[in-house]
Amino acid sequence: MLFVIGSLIFTLLVIPAALMIWLWQAQFSSKFNWLLNLLMVLVYYLFIFLSGRWDWLSYYVRFLLPIAFIIVASKSFINAKSLPIYSPKTFKNYLELGISAVVMFLFLASLKGYFFTGTPIELSFPLKKGTYYVAHGGNSPTINYHNTHPTQRYALDIMKLNVLGARANGFSPRSLTDYAIFGETLYSPCDGTISTLVNDLPNLIPGEKDQKNPAGNHILLGCKGADILMAHLLKDSITSQVGSLVRSGDAIAKVGNSGNTGEPHLHIHARKANTGKSSLDGEGVPISFDGKFLTRNSVLF
Repeated sequence: MLFVIGSLIFTLLVIPAALMIWLWQAQFSSKFNWLLNLLMVLVYYLFIFLSGRWDWLSYYVRFLLPIAFIIVASKSFINAKSLPIYSPKTFKNYLELGISAVVMFLFLASLKGYFFTGTPIELSFPLKKGTYYVAHGGNSPTINYHNTHPTQRYALDIMKLNVLGARANGFSPRSLTDYAIFGETLYSPCDGTISTLVNDLPNLIPGEKDQKNPAGNHILLGCKGADILMAHLLKDSITSQVGSLVRSGDAIAKVGNSGNTGEPHLHIHARKANTGKSSLDGEGVPISFDGKFLTRNSVLF
């Protein structure tokens, strides 16, 4: 966990700050050299803007990036105005182009996650009364680690943001109640029939995982020609039984921290109906909420 926290701080704070300071103070040999460096910084900013897990720090910090970039880019442009257009090719120029190409590849991989093929299953968002954040979502492993799994290709992990725009009180608290989404009421996203449920697994301390029961307490809901899985629910919170018909908007459970999960969140994905032997098997299909295909850093109020 310390590695994850350190990586996030380094990627989302330390590197951007270092790039801003460097671009502000750097002495360039030509306008072309300045443009290469500006491109390198811009592409990195775009990459972390799309793919960064900003809920660990604050979602609102994310929007400081474009403001800071505009200020620093304007200052560096003023410094570069008097430079010659071009200077002889150097190893440094090739290095900057190489770094820019690598980061551009990652940025385009993140951008790919915003698109999908096929017709999505249209659902109602299953959480209310708060600000909700998509931690994992989209059609690319760069912004959705589930994407490599055929069934969970379009899965979403959803958090709730507190007043500071963070998912929890602290980076990695051990108390379940420090996570904004813990105990939130889950509402049915569609009219359908519950085909499978598990309701008796324990709520785990954040950091502990139950790998034998990866979905934890969960509901498999059949609707619109698909099976909708909602996982990691609170023990004994599911209010219906197998075979029960539920309507869109009915309260059906609460969000917990059961199963193979590091912290409280709601996992939801859809598969073609009756295509898997277990709740985590089958052919995944895209889902949309009120007409929106959600990806990492999507926020719903």
